[in-house]
Amino acid sequence: MRRFWPLLLFIIIFAVIAIKPDPTGIEISELQNKSPQRIITLAPSITETAFAIGLGDKIVAVTDYCDYPAATQYLPKVGGFINPNLEAIVGLQPDLVILLVEHQKIVAQLHQLNIPTFVVDNNTLAGIQRSIQQIAERTNHQAQAELLIARIQKKIKRIENKTNRLAKPKVMLAMGHSIGDNQMSSVYIAGKNDFYDDLITLAGGQNVYQDERLKVPTLSAEGILKLNPDIILDIFPEADDHDYDLNSVRQQWRSLDLLNAVKNDKIYIIEQGYATIPGPRIFLLLEEMAKLIHPEIDWENEDS
Repeated sequence: MRRFWPLLLFIIIFAVIAIKPDPTGIEISELQNKSPQRIITLAPSITETAFAIGLGDKIVAVTDYCDYPAATQYLPKVGGFINPNLEAIVGLQPDLVILLVEHQKIVAQLHQLNIPTFVVDNNTLAGIQRSIQQIAERTNHQAQAELLIARIQKKIKRIENKTNRLAKPKVMLAMGHSIGDNQMSSVYIAGKNDFYDDLITLAGGQNVYQDERLKVPTLSAEGILKLNPDIILDIFPEADDHDYDLNSVRQQWRSLDLLNAVKNDKIYIIEQGYATIPGPRIFLLLEEMAKLIHPEIDWENEDS
């Protein structure tokens, strides 16, 4: 199992997104095999997507951080998200490498080596769905992708139907901490225009942070008190991938006793492997968030 998937790396990726161009679905190569047989995926979200649309038997390598689905543990690893091993990639003779827009430098290097690449952007929920479709079209797996997208759309529609007429509580989504002296010294939170902001909106809340100038805002305890969220969702990857003491984290949140979220016991820690990966499973997080933001809904009743 990998150790400590990226609360820090994840935050770096979000920050990079703020300055990237938008080459969504771009093929970076003149070599365009329409049915690639040897694919390397250079992000956990891409790996998850590839397996979800039936490409598992075409994947010949993944990154060190790819551990879902379980079949990835048997695949060769070609380094990290930021610093993949180009020599290892070349040695595997891929006929397609699928990357994210954040991989601009790596795309250029692979292009120089005449390795076909395909770039997707999954920064938003729409981008996640679009990347599923684009990867499917590029690899001739459209039928599987259509079924997956249909399931995702059904889930989104169900949640929207249940929440769209309800009050929208102010939600703060935390995705990383800097903790010192047993106090909440600074917290990375979801800003506007990313998939977490989309999730908050679809789940029936409103992002407490509305300033669009910062991609990944960092707040002190004083800044959090000023925003005064009604609900706090604190996101962590699965237990094997972080070393935070969650009991200590809960106590630190409770120490901010002037917050509405603390007064009303609306601090929720979500510890899930899918919660930090913008792939198909992120829509499981949407459902979990909706239930926490609107517990008054009868979620078992399809008609409520």
